[in-house]
Amino acid sequence: MNAQAYRQTVMDHLKTAYLLNDEKIESMIPVFLATLHTHMNRLAELAAEGDTDQLSKASHAVKGALLNIGLRDLAEIAYILEKQCKCGTCPENYQDMITDLQYTVSRFSEEW
Repeated sequence: MNAQAYRQTVMDHLKTAYLLNDEKIESMIPVFLATLHTHMNRLAELAAEGDTDQLSKASHAVKGALLNIGLRDLAEIAYILEKQCKCGTCPENYQDMITDLQYTVSRFSEEW
């Protein structure tokens, strides 16, 4: 999905799930995105440390932040990380998964 499609998905979700108008969405988006970026940064820090228990918890937070803005496809990636790290067996490519999430989030959040 390209950045514009992500933006539209977020807008549509916030309108239907929270019954927000465009003006209110535009004022709230920075808060949603700041929270998401904070969780993403924590996820990256924990990935570098290799703490699977904390990585599972951080993945859960990222999943929730993504679901709050309607990005189910990205939340699914965070869920996979959460679930597998909870079992103590992070996917071999978990660093790549986190990097891809960070890239995608940064790409569409530049729109706002």
